[in-house]
Amino acid sequence: MNPPSDTATVSLAMDDQGKLARSAAVSTKREASVGMDQGMRVLSYLIAGVGVYGFLGWLGDRLLGTSFLLPIGIVAGAGFGIYVIIRRFGPDSSSARGHGESPTTTDQTPIDKTEGAQ
Repeated sequence: MNPPSDTATVSLAMDDQGKLARSAAVSTKREASVGMDQGMRVLSYLIAGVGVYGFLGWLGDRLLGTSFLLPIGIVAGAGFGIYVIIRRFGPDSSSARGHGESPTTTDQTPIDKTEGAQ
């Protein structure tokens, strides 16, 4: 028969493992939620670009009596939406340019260790 302290220790260890498993499941759900949130933002930028510029093209067609501004507005809106997505979610523009050193690097001069060793 097991002493009560051994049973309590085993019970605590099992409880800790259960908490770890639950926290791992929660973090996995959060990661999936972040990906879903980002995907929904991308989709909304595309839809908004096409909708806004398509509406402006339609409005221009109605006011000017033309029939070519609506398709131009839709294509321009899709292009602008893609541009905004790349600027917002693409790689960092400062690291993608490759213009030498980053602004945070400092000038590192070598230290002469023989100066004070006389």
